[in-house]
Amino acid sequence: MRKLFYFGLEPLKARYTYQLSKEWMPATFEPYADQLEFVDIEGDFDPDQQIKIGAVLDAVGRGKFAMSQCSNFLDMLNRDEVKDGDIIFLQDYWHPGIESILYAIDLYGIDLKFYSMLHAQSVDEYDFTYPMKNWMRGFELGLDKRMSGIFVGSTIHKEQLRQAGFEAPIHVVSLPLHAEMALNKNPKYNPLDQRQNTVVYSSRLDKEKNPFFMLEVAEAFLADNPDWTWHVTTSGKEFKSSLPGVLGAMHELEKRQPRFVCMHNLTKQEYYEQLSTARIQFNSALQDYVSWTVLEATLFGCDVVYPNFRSFPEFIPKDKLYQPFDVHDCLKTFDHVIDRGNNFQTMRFPIVSDLGRQMEGYIIANDYDKEINVWHEEAYCKHLLEQEQNG
Repeated sequence: MRKLFYFGLEPLKARYTYQLSKEWMPATFEPYADQLEFVDIEGDFDPDQQIKIGAVLDAVGRGKFAMSQCSNFLDMLNRDEVKDGDIIFLQDYWHPGIESILYAIDLYGIDLKFYSMLHAQSVDEYDFTYPMKNWMRGFELGLDKRMSGIFVGSTIHKEQLRQAGFEAPIHVVSLPLHAEMALNKNPKYNPLDQRQNTVVYSSRLDKEKNPFFMLEVAEAFLADNPDWTWHVTTSGKEFKSSLPGVLGAMHELEKRQPRFVCMHNLTKQEYYEQLSTARIQFNSALQDYVSWTVLEATLFGCDVVYPNFRSFPEFIPKDKLYQPFDVHDCLKTFDHVIDRGNNFQTMRFPIVSDLGRQMEGYIIANDYDKEINVWHEEAYCKHLLEQEQNG
C-alpha cells in the first residue's frame, strides 16, 4: 500500500489551521484507507505559540515547524520507510526545507508524487509575499516542476499562476472546508427571526484586508442604523496588525461608538456562536481567494456583503457585492441585503467547498491529472465521487 505523507500547517487553535490539519484533511483521506496509508508528519510546535511577526503564520515559527517536519521525514527516509510511488501532500506551498527532501530522494533514486495547496504566493500583488518575488519566484517555479497537482481556491488564482509560468496541473477546489465537522462544533443554528441585528467582521487587520475601509464603513453604517451592532472578532489573545495605525483607529472608534465592539480571544465555538446569531458578515479584502470567512459565515446562516473584486464575483451573487473602495455603494448593498432578508442561496458556498475538499482526496488517491474546477464543474465532480463510492 502506498503511503500519503501529510505535511500539515502549525495547528494554531487561534486560526483555522488546527481544524484543517488535524481534523478536516485527515478525514478527507479516510475513504481511501484501503489504498493509502495516511501518515501525519509532525513538526516541533508549542501549542501556546502566538503570531509574533507575520500576517498569516509566525515568520520564525513557520520556518521552524516546516523544517522540523522535513527533518522527521528524512529520518523516515533513512529508516527505509519511504518507497517508490508514495505521496507527499503539502498543506501550504511555502514549505521551507522541502528542497532537502527533493535532494535526498534524488540521491536515493526514489520516485515520489508531490501535491500541494497553494493559498496565494508571490503571483498576487496584494499578498505579503509579493515584495519577495525577486527571490521567491525561482523557488516557486522550481517546486512546480516536481508537482503532480496543485490545489487553489479560485479560477483567477489559477490564471495568475499560469501567467507566472506554473506548468503543473492546477485544480480549482475552493478551500477544503469539512462542513459536517465544523457544524458539529456548534449545533446551535438560529433562523433569521431569531438572529440579532449584528454585522460580524472577522478578517485579519493587515493591509491586504483593507481594514481602514472597514472602519469607515462600520462608522457610517452604525450612524445610519441605530438598531444594529458591529462586531470585530479574533481568536488571538489580542488584536494584531502589520499595518501602522489601524489598531489605534479601531480602538478610537470603539470608544466613541458603543455599538462597535471588538471581541478577542474567542474559541472556535464562541466564534461559530457569533456567526450563528449574527445576520451579516462583512468583508473588505483586497486579497482573498475565496476566504475562510465567507465559508464559515454562510455555513452558519449569515448573509454577506463583500467587495466585487478578485475571486468573489465567481461565486457570490451580484446583489451581495459592492464596488470596492466605495463607501456609498457599500451602504446601498447593506440596505439591499437587509431589506431582502437572508438569501439562503449563499449556503451553496460551503457545499461546493466541501465537495472541493473531497475532490482533493479523489485526485490524490486516483492519480487523477485532468484539471477540475468545482465552481464550474460541480455536477462532474459529484459524478466522479459517486463513481468512486459505487465501485
